[in-house]
Amino acid sequence: MQHQYQKLKDLLKKKIQKGMYKPGEVLPSEHELRAQYKLARFTVRQALDELVKEGYITKHKGKGSIVSERKRKALGLFSIKGFSAVVGEAEGSVKTVFLKKPYKVKWGDDFFYPLSREEKQKGAICLERIRSVNDSPVMLEYTYVPASEVPLLKESDFVHNSLFETLHVKFNIDIGTAEQELVATGATREIARVFGIKVGAPVLHVYRKYHTNRAGFFIYSSFYCHTGKYSIGNVFQ
Repeated sequence: MQHQYQKLKDLLKKKIQKGMYKPGEVLPSEHELRAQYKLARFTVRQALDELVKEGYITKHKGKGSIVSERKRKALGLFSIKGFSAVVGEAEGSVKTVFLKKPYKVKWGDDFFYPLSREEKQKGAICLERIRSVNDSPVMLEYTYVPASEVPLLKESDFVHNSLFETLHVKFNIDIGTAEQELVATGATREIARVFGIKVGAPVLHVYRKYHTNRAGFFIYSSFYCHTGKYSIGNVFQ
C-alpha cells in the first residue's frame, strides 16, 4: 500500500511529465497543497523532498518549489497498464509496428521464467513489436501469450492496437500485477538496427511476467528499452 506522501509525489510528478507544470514554474506552496489534498504538513514536505531527489523540482528559499529543466522527457515505460495507455497519456503520439505477423511457438527449456506443465503443453502466441513515441523507437518487445485461452491473433484483431485492451474486450482477461527483472546489456545487431544505434551500445533489457484474473494464465514479455531521447520515469500502476 502506498503512503500518502507517495501518492502526492506521483500525482505531482505526472502533472510535471504531462506539462501541466512547466520547467521554471513554481508549484503550489506547501500550504496550498495541504489545503487542496487535505494532508499534513510533514506528508506534503516529504512528497516534495522525494521530487527533489528524483530531479523534478528544486527548492529555493523564499521562492518555493520550482520545476526543473529536464533535458529528456520521461516515459512511463514500466507501468503495467500497457505502453499505449500510459505513454499515450503523456505524449499523445505513440505507434506500434509488428515486425512480423503473430505466430505460434513452443516454449523453450531456457525460457526466461519457469513454466508450469500445462503452459508448456499448449505453447504460446508470440508478438514481435516496435513501440515508438513521436516516430522515435523506444522499445523492442517480444510478448508471449499462452495459446490455451487465446487463438492465433491477426493484426486486425487488435482493439486500438493494444494487446491488453484486446484481451479485456474480447476475452475478459485483465492484467492484475506483474513481476520483473532488469538487466543492462549491449545492443545486438538486430536491436541496434531497430534503435539506430551502434552494436554494443547500452540498452536496458526487461523480463516481465504479468498475472491476470485467470488462474494459472500468465503473459510474458521480454523487451529492450533505448533511452537516448526519452528517459524512464514512472508513476507505477
